[in-house]
Amino acid sequence: PVGDLQVVLAKFFAALAFYVLALLPLFGALEIVRHYTAPGSGFDGALTATTFGGLVLIGATYLAMGCLASALTRSQIIAATISFALGVCLFLVSFLRFSLGTQAGAVAEVVNYLSLFTHMEDFVRGVIDTRPLVFHLGLTGLLLFLNLKVVESRRWK
Repeated sequence: PVGDLQVVLAKFFAALAFYVLALLPLFGALEIVRHYTAPGSGFDGALTATTFGGLVLIGATYLAMGCLASALTRSQIIAATISFALGVCLFLVSFLRFSLGTQAGAVAEVVNYLSLFTHMEDFVRGVIDTRPLVFHLGLTGLLLFLNLKVVESRRWK
């Protein structure tokens, strides 16, 4: 017998594996760019690896949102709509950072912390900071936990 946790994790990791496989052709495109650029032009493999690591973390967060939306309803269209709405909301919070500018206050700090651009800037610079790691892994874990609770609650109905 397969438990609820195994179902939730299998669905998430299958989607994550597909997402990572979809990103792999980009390495081939970067290899073509490396081939045609001048030697010593500053094409850094470690920088590329951290950028792809950031993309995988952001993708994992969005995939966990999609899994939760899928668990909330039986309709695929409603699940896609919920997932799209949650994803757009998280993405649009990133743009609030630019409208708030350099304002001080709790709202500005929360928006700056939730901004995907802030987290991705670290990865694009080649910096592996623990704050984006904790943010994405924590949010992904929370969404998967909520997904598990939704799946478990179906037994009580």
